Amino acid sequence: MEAPQDLPLRRQPMKAVYLTYVAVSTLLFRVPFWAITSLVPACRPRPRWTIGRTLLIRLLQTLIPVVFKTATFHLMRVDPKTFAKQEDAAGLVWVDAVPELVVGAIKEYAELNDVAVEQVPTYWFGDRDPVSHRAGQKAGPDEKVILAFHPGGWVLGDCSPAGLSAGIYREFLSRFPQFPRLLAVQYRLSQGPPLPLENPFPAAVIDAICAYNYLLNELGFKSHNVLFLGESAGGTLAAQLMRYLATVNLPQLPSPGGLLLLSPTMDWGTSHMGPGSSMVRNRDSDWVHAFTTGYSTYALLGKLPFSHAEEDAWISLAARTLPKTDGVFTGFAPTLIVGGGAEMTLDAMKTAGERMVVDIGKDNAEFVEISDAAHNMLTLGLHPEELEEAYRAIGRWVHAHF
Repeated sequence: MEAPQDLPLRRQPMKAVYLTYVAVSTLLFRVPFWAITSLVPACRPRPRWTIGRTLLIRLLQTLIPVVFKTATFHLMRVDPKTFAKQEDAAGLVWVDAVPELVVGAIKEYAELNDVAVEQVPTYWFGDRDPVSHRAGQKAGPDEKVILAFHPGGWVLGDCSPAGLSAGIYREFLSRFPQFPRLLAVQYRLSQGPPLPLENPFPAAVIDAICAYNYLLNELGFKSHNVLFLGESAGGTLAAQLMRYLATVNLPQLPSPGGLLLLSPTMDWGTSHMGPGSSMVRNRDSDWVHAFTTGYSTYALLGKLPFSHAEEDAWISLAARTLPKTDGVFTGFAPTLIVGGGAEMTLDAMKTAGERMVVDIGKDNAEFVEISDAAHNMLTLGLHPEELEEAYRAIGRWVHAHF
């Protein structure tokens, strides 16, 4: 997998011409063609899918690559500074940097990639202080909390109240009232070649460390009452944070109560690609193609060579090409991985689940596959039946551990 050499469609006037072409051709030709062909179930990516679901997946398959080809990642981000005059209303809290808690391998990677420890914007969802009505009140007696990491392939996405992930956060609080609050981390997003490098690994991990420290050591939450929730690349980040906690054993940062990983991307290299793999088998039923062509991986790596995506468990926790697979997940808190049967990255999730069972035991590691569901099934809400199946599985696991 080679780094993109150029993104010619990010420059005008080619950008405007291309965007016009995509808009016109999609409205006038693609959508009608998809609608007609979808009348026959056998012509849908999955025969059980509805016509509406098929059209939405086809639309995502068309539009997401446009973002990458034109480098318009900013259109799918919300700058926290947007809420400068309404931080309280947005639940925005800036978490302090804690450089003294960044040690070991993560500190070494930060030095290699010139990553500094900075303040982190976070957003509170759920209960607020009953007197001041402000977010970020101290933890109540034995209060439980969710620490959430949004999806976006390291290069886009946000977790603000105006973002796409806000819906799933509110849904979780509604379905699982044992968690009165959720803290979503607006970790630094990466940028890679041919654009100037920005926020490569381990910038997001450092932001996650600071956010977790804020919950435990500023607000007073007990570690066993914290659930890490991560989706897609956010699932990678939750697992990276857990691995950090398990390897450095800092007394200030004990392990959380559990990890819930939704469609986590567990291999940013190529070891799960090839004939017969889910990357090929589910290519027509998923929409993450643009995230798997190299840009996201090189943006994450920064100055690190591509071999780190194949052989470094800090980058690809479930790569088949890791020199040593035993022990990668040792010390992990109880973990549930939820993946869709129609996902391109399904095989890597299964590999991660199998290795977790070896490292932490089958009582602490569970993988649930939701048939016919594509990537980010809960956030996008494209699969109503599968969504409920996923929430039932999540509910059983949450009630068992929290």
